[in-house]
Amino acid sequence: MFVTSTKQISAQNPLSDSWFDDPVYYVDKRVPTVDPDFSAYLSPIASRRMCSLLKRAVVISRLTLQDAGIEMPDAIISGTGLGCIGNTEKFIWSIMKNGEQCLQPTFFMQSTHNVLSTTVAIDLKCYGYNNTFVHRGVSFENALMDADLQFGNKKIRNILVGGYEELNDDYYVFFDRLGIWDFADGPSSKNRCFAGEASVCMLLSSEKTDRTLCEINDVELMYRPSIGQMRTILDAMLKKAGIALTDIDAVVTGISSHPANDAVYGEVVPALFGDLPVMQYKHLFGESFSSNALGTYVAMTCLHKGRIPAFLLKERDADLNTAKHILVYNHYQNKSHSFILLSSCSS
Repeated sequence: MFVTSTKQISAQNPLSDSWFDDPVYYVDKRVPTVDPDFSAYLSPIASRRMCSLLKRAVVISRLTLQDAGIEMPDAIISGTGLGCIGNTEKFIWSIMKNGEQCLQPTFFMQSTHNVLSTTVAIDLKCYGYNNTFVHRGVSFENALMDADLQFGNKKIRNILVGGYEELNDDYYVFFDRLGIWDFADGPSSKNRCFAGEASVCMLLSSEKTDRTLCEINDVELMYRPSIGQMRTILDAMLKKAGIALTDIDAVVTGISSHPANDAVYGEVVPALFGDLPVMQYKHLFGESFSSNALGTYVAMTCLHKGRIPAFLLKERDADLNTAKHILVYNHYQNKSHSFILLSSCSS
C-alpha cells in the first residue's frame, strides 16, 4: 500500500506538518484539539448539523484527496474506539430527562459508530465500499488490514483510511476514575503525556506515483502473543519486505509515561528490537483509543522528510538523519499487539 497524502487535526497545529520543526508542548492533563476555522470549508448549515468530530473527518478527508490530486476514492474505511461519544451521551441524557419521549433523532443517528465513514461518503458523494472498525485501541490497525484486503481483490485502487477519536467531559471523568490518565511526570515538561483526541486521514493507493509519500509494507495484529510468537511474526514480516531487523531506523512506540502501559514496552522492545532507536509521540499528540493513527502519521512524515527529529527519540539528543524503514509497534492493555512496517519511497 502506498501513501499518497495524509492530514491531521490534533493538539498540534492542524492541517500542517509544522510540528515536525516547531512542536507544541503541553503540561495539562487534558488537552483539547486545536481546530481549524471550519467556516472556511463548511457552510453554516452543514456545520450546524455536525459535531466537532464529524467536521474534522469531513475537512481532512476533503483536503487529503485534494493533496493527492484525486477527486473520488474507491473506498472509505475508518477506525474509532468510541465514535462520536459526545452525541451518544447527549442522546442518553435526552432519554433520561424527557422520559423517553420527544427524542431528537439527530443525536441518535450521529451516535452510531459508522456515522464517521458514512458522513464522509455523503459529503464526497462516494458510493463505493464503506466500513468502520470499532476495536478500542486497535481500531485503526483493523482499518488498515481491511484496506490491504480490499487492494488484494484487485478491484480498488484508492482507499481513504482514517482514525478518529474525541474526548468529552463525562468520558474524561469516567476514565479518569479508572486511572487511564494517571501519567507520571517525564524527565521534563516536554515528556509529559496527556489525554487527547485524534483525527487522521490518509489516502492509500495500490500503485506508486510521483506524489507518493511512503509505503506501508505490512500490517500484523496479534492477540495475547508471547514474545516468541511476536518474534516469529516480525521475522516473517521483515523477510516478506526483503529487509533485516538492522535495516529498521527506528521503532515508533506508544510510550505515554503511564506505568502499566509503559511496562509492556519496557519488556517487549528490548527483547524484540535490541538497541534500535525508540520513538515516542504521545507527549505531542496525547493518548486516545486512536492515538496509533497519529503514531503512524508521525512515522509517515519522518519517512517523507528523510529524518527523525530528536524530540521524537527517547533517550537520544540528536536527530537521526536517515529514515528509510520505520516499524510502528502498538499494544492495547497488553492484549492486542500490532506491527505496522513502513518504508521510504525515495531513492
